[in-house]
Parts: sequence; C-alpha cells; structure tokens
Amino acid sequence: MNIQQHTSPNVNRGRQGWIPDIIVCHITEGAFNGAVSWLTNPQSQVSSHFVVAQDGRIAQLVPITDTAWANGTTTGADNRSNRHSRLDAVRRRNVNANLYTISIEHEGRLTETGGRLTPAQLEATVWLIGHIRSEVRRIFNTEIPISRDNIVGHADITPQWKPNCPGAGFQFDEIIQRLRANESGSTAGAAPIPSRWAREAWEWATQNRLTDGTNPQGTPTREQMMQLLYNYDRFISSNSRSQASPEASLGI
Repeated sequence: MNIQQHTSPNVNRGRQGWIPDIIVCHITEGAFNGAVSWLTNPQSQVSSHFVVAQDGRIAQLVPITDTAWANGTTTGADNRSNRHSRLDAVRRRNVNANLYTISIEHEGRLTETGGRLTPAQLEATVWLIGHIRSEVRRIFNTEIPISRDNIVGHADITPQWKPNCPGAGFQFDEIIQRLRANESGSTAGAAPIPSRWAREAWEWATQNRLTDGTNPQGTPTREQMMQLLYNYDRFISSNSRSQASPEASLGI
C-alpha cells in the first residue's frame, strides 16, 4: 500500500528517550481530507502519526521517531491524568503518553459508524499496524506485542477525556486476529470472529479487559473460567474506584 506524506508542525522532535510500544486508534469525527488539513494546521495544536480513510487511503503526518500530539496525559488530577487510564503501562509510567505511543486516526463519525471500520479501512489498518511494527523493529530494535494492551483506543489512554474514541464498534479483536495470522504467515488457525448475536457483548468484554479478544467460540477450561470471573470482579471493583479495568490473560 502507498502512504501519502504530509507534514504536521504540531510535533516534538524525538521521544525524550522513550521507545514507542503502544499503538492508539482514534476516530476523526470528520472527513479524511478535513482531518489531514486540521492535523497539519498549526492553530489546531493536535496531530497524529497516520490517518486512514474509509476508502483505504493512508496519510502519514508525523514520523514515528517523533512525538505527535494525540494522546496527551498529565500527572495532575484532571480528566487526562495518567492515573485514570485503563492501561497499567500508562498509570505506571506516569509521563505524557504521547512519548511512547503511535497514533492512527480513522475517518468516520461516531454517530454514523459507531467506530466500525469499512472493509477497505479495516484492510488498510491491519496493513498499517503491521508496517508500524516492522518499522519499530527496524528503528528501535524492539517488538510491539500484538495484544489489547498494545493496540488500544484513545478511550483506553484517557477514559474520562475521550470515553468514546474510537467507538464501541471498532474491530480490535478482528485486527488482532488478523495480525496474529499474518505473523504466522498463514490464515490457517486464525480465531473466528464472534457470532452476530454475541458481537456487542464480546466487544464490550474485550474493551474492558475481561478477555484478550481472541478465540470467541472456544471452550474455556475451568481455570480460564476462574480467570474470567476474577477479571470481572476486578472490573467491578476498579469501576467503583474510577481506576483501570482488569487485564485480560490466558487467552479467554
């Protein structure tokens, strides 16, 4: 695939020694061309590394070696505070999350799509994330894991600031399944997507870290069931304390 190159002035050169290991997905709430124009406008004071159009076009606005202004967090007590994040890495590091994240904006409006990508957009996003992982491997000599702790939404970074970005319909589980299949060099053995009647519940459980988003039609073992119940208990407890959702584990 081709990547259109644009230049955003809204950038910090370098990453202050941090290595990017989290890819953050967003929704533009507008058209592709308008989003690229806004994210390259110095008056906007925002930017993203990439933008993916609904027809599959990809634009790059910021080099992945530099810091885009897309996922800013604070060390204070406001609604962008690191301590509110659903991700352990964000809470633990307690620095501006822009320093170690790579952002992808996706053309769409939440009221129209619910965050769900078009087939061409989904295909482009899977390819782009694979490309980003390859570039991070080449430049930084490190791997970005294919997991829901490393391929996330803006709502995972700052749930109080951007609770609906990129939207409940965003296909995180399918993207991760396809990336894992691509990593193995074959589509054989790729986990199926959930049944239509269970899709909303599955996406909710994945976004809230009750499950890692894989193998939706698999039969769980008793220990996996115990882990699922444990995750749910942590989710309920952390919600009451306005902290992060539990981490998924053990492939459930």
